Amino acid sequence: MDNSTGQKWSELGSDLAKFTRRYSRSKTLGVLTAFIWVFGLFEVALADIFKTSWHVSVGISAFADGVLTAAALLYLRAGTKNLTPPTSCSTSIAEHGCSQPGCDKAGGGCITKFDTEIAQRIAQMEREKLSLLLRGKVGIGLVLPLFWLVVGAKVALSHGIGTQVGGLALIVGSAGLVATRLYLGAGIFSRKAA
Repeated sequence: MDNSTGQKWSELGSDLAKFTRRYSRSKTLGVLTAFIWVFGLFEVALADIFKTSWHVSVGISAFADGVLTAAALLYLRAGTKNLTPPTSCSTSIAEHGCSQPGCDKAGGGCITKFDTEIAQRIAQMEREKLSLLLRGKVGIGLVLPLFWLVVGAKVALSHGIGTQVGGLALIVGSAGLVATRLYLGAGIFSRKAA
């Protein structure tokens, strides 16, 4: 975490800052475990359905997962392009913080206040929407990852190495998705989120 991120979170207030940190960690963990889970699906399909050797199935699965990761990152970056702030501010206008974007004086001007209020409202909206979506610390949303955890365990007990690798990836990915869901749910429905 860089200093600017820590400063932004501290400006949100204790409760929202804790939620924002937990939500950020949950997104990272969720993406990582989702890609492991997708790797497991590719691996099982290639090794068990298409009967490829485990070397080929692992290679193709890793390549397909890498392509999906690259496409997701490109899509994410395309949607979050930021304008670069000006490199210098005019000294004659610097006293009037709202006249130039990014030029509020010493971070205490009206632009900083506006950014802080927007960040607080966004964090509150994220928490409210997630609470409606998840509807509880532990909910029905855990059924599907638990189902795939059982499928992964069954597949991991098979005789083919490629299928076993895929089954283990399904187990790790599904367990990670369950853990992410529980971690995020605890942060949304508890006022003591850390």
